[in-house]
Amino acid sequence: MKIARLALAATGLAAASLFLVADYTQMAQAAEVSTYGGRCRNNPGAGRAFTQDYYVYFDTNSSRIRPDGHERISYVHGLAKGKQAGQLCLFGKSSKTGNAAANVRLSRKRAENVAHAFEALGWPSSKIVIVTEGEAWGWLEEALTSDSEDDRRVRMRLSF
Repeated sequence: MKIARLALAATGLAAASLFLVADYTQMAQAAEVSTYGGRCRNNPGAGRAFTQDYYVYFDTNSSRIRPDGHERISYVHGLAKGKQAGQLCLFGKSSKTGNAAANVRLSRKRAENVAHAFEALGWPSSKIVIVTEGEAWGWLEEALTSDSEDDRRVRMRLSF
């Protein structure tokens, strides 16, 4: 009987966790604020023109944009220009390996380098917001220390 109650309690906890994650996701998509005061509007516009995030991936401990990253930046720049986006949000991220403070700086540098690439293509810096996400899962002190490519990236989001 105790095992059944524990299983039921665990199931309820898992359901509550999923609810909280879903609720947080909706809040995060409403408006994300950078540590520098810029606000990502997340406004997809009429017809939901901007419903997808795009990614530039980086090598471990590097902020240099790889050739495939430059191709992706050119593609997103074309979309932004063609659909007359009003804002480009860049979310820098780093893996959990290494020093946490250095990873925050690295994630910021990655986003700045992507911003410079957009500026070189003619995108105005006044329409770019940089958000430093720092380490992937940085709030988990002891877990998830892998060096996944998905954690070494800049997420690009267009908005009106």
